[in-house]
Amino acid sequence: MDLLLRSLQTLTGEERKEAVSDLYDLETKEPGGGDAVLDFGYNVTPNADGTRTMTPLPDRNKVLRKLIPVLVAEIDDSEGIKNKAWWILIGLQTECPPPKREVWEKWWKDSGSKKFAPVSAR
Repeated sequence: MDLLLRSLQTLTGEERKEAVSDLYDLETKEPGGGDAVLDFGYNVTPNADGTRTMTPLPDRNKVLRKLIPVLVAEIDDSEGIKNKAWWILIGLQTECPPPKREVWEKWWKDSGSKKFAPVSAR
């Protein structure tokens, strides 16, 4: 999952569409696939009480800042909720705009890009 997500930003054309389809299949058809997308970029530690502690990895925002616009560009409005890139986007972050490219582009411009801004070292 990690390798596919990271490689997606460098692919173009049919290779990109194929990678989105592969990611969608992993997310929806493989046991734990949805969690793998949701947990991308985090070090997940199970706690004794059954909860999990999620600590962002240092390059998480850097990768997602490049990856999310790529996925937004793959939204085809005519596919509606069948659009695979849309489902992956929902899994990668907590917001759920409708499967319309223009809406996601606005979300990215207005708030998404700020949400995934680089984390400054202190």
